[in-house]
Parts: sequence; structure tokens; C-alpha cells
Amino acid sequence: MRDTEVKSLSASIGVVSELRSVPDATIHRVNHIDSCDQCFQSRSCLQAALLRDGSMDRRGVPGAAIRLSKGQRLFATGRTLDRVYAIRAGSFKSVLRCADGRQQVLGFHVSGDMMGLDGFAAQLYLCDAVAMEASEACEIDARALESAARDHSILRRRIQSLIAQSMMRAQQNLLVLGSMQGAERLAHFLLDLSERYQALGLSSREFALRMTRKDIGSYLGLYSETVSRLFARLERAGLIQMTRRHRVQISDRAGLAALLSSPSGH
Repeated sequence: MRDTEVKSLSASIGVVSELRSVPDATIHRVNHIDSCDQCFQSRSCLQAALLRDGSMDRRGVPGAAIRLSKGQRLFATGRTLDRVYAIRAGSFKSVLRCADGRQQVLGFHVSGDMMGLDGFAAQLYLCDAVAMEASEACEIDARALESAARDHSILRRRIQSLIAQSMMRAQQNLLVLGSMQGAERLAHFLLDLSERYQALGLSSREFALRMTRKDIGSYLGLYSETVSRLFARLERAGLIQMTRRHRVQISDRAGLAALLSSPSGH
């Protein structure tokens, strides 16, 4: 059965949710963090790569991480981009603020992801970054990064690759919104998260969902009530299991993937 509550973003009501006042981060810089070499995220972190290949001297990179509580904002739309960030721990959502006071969730970011690079050329932050749980992000000075990129072609290509990946993810999400039904959208979302956690060396079968149903709905173009019903439907079908609060277990990966090739989402 087709889900009649699936909507396009342009016609959504309640999907683009009302903007609440989001507090900026009370910046708590941890000046004696472990070295990048010892960090769990060093394999995928741009800052660690810069230090490994000599593109930047340790003295030229702020040796600090910023700690945020759930709901705090790391950076805000339209502000001058002076830092880019590597998520050291926790998770964030990127949010676009509308002129009429609503907001649209653009994406979710986990440990190892970079934030802020999409506004690197414009030197402005293009969205808000809000912590979905207690989180920590390492900062990279934008000017130092830009200077190093001019001198190191490998670094330049790495930055271009990260920006391209971000653009590809955005394009993929447009495809999901424009061509998939509700169950397909949710299945795609869960499989994408699973692959991202697997790339970090974490479990791809069971993982936390720190985002709310409302946030997932905003991201997927669905009502939050529809998202809750779709989770229940997938669980009844034996495809997933909600093991604990905020955690999901993929019970039948092949079955979940099969939804993506089904024209009706069944």
C-alpha cells in the first residue's frame, strides 16, 4: 500500500519544524587532549592526516577539543567560517534555518566526520551544527588549513574529495526524497548509517539513533508520526529490532535492502 503521508519538502507541514532557540556552545577547550596518533578517529580525521604527512606543524594546529552538551550549537548559519571541525566523539545534526522561523534537518554527522567544509569557499557557515548528545569536536584553523592547501596538492585533493563526498550525499538524499516511498526512505537511512558505522570499525548491525523521530522525519520528508509507524512496521516484519532506547538492531539486512528495489516499498 502506498503511504499517502509521504510528502515533498516543499509541501510539508510539520516536517520543516519550528525553530527553537538553540544555545551556542559554552566553549570548553581541552588543551591537553591525547595526540592525534592515539585518537580512535585518526584514520579518517583530516587534522590527523595533516600532521602525519607534514602538511601542518603541530604548533600551527590548535591543540584543543571543544566539548558540548546535548542541544548546544557548535556554529551558526551565516557566521564567518574561522574553524572547521572534526567530530572526535558524539554526534551532530546540521540544520538549515528558514526566514519564517522553521528549520530543516540537512544531515547527521558521527565520529570521524568533518563539519564546516561545505562553507569553506564562501568563508561562511552554511548551516547550524547542533550536538545531539554530549559531544566533542577538534577544531582546525581555517586560515592555516587554506594556507597549507595552497602548498600541498595532496591536501588540496583531500579537501576537494571531502567536499565532493558531502555534495554526493546531498544529491543522494534528493534522490531518496524524490523517488522513494516512506518505508524505502527509512530503510535507506538505516542502511546508510550502518555503512558509516562499519567504516569506523564499529558494529554495523546494532547502533544508537541519537536523533529524534521528528529530526528523522525532517530529514526524510515525513511526519514524525509516520516515522514511528514505519519503525513499528519494519520491526513487525522482522527486519529490525529496537533493542533498547535509542538503539536499533538490523535483523534482516537483505530484507531491508530489498525494500529499496520494491516500487511500493513492501
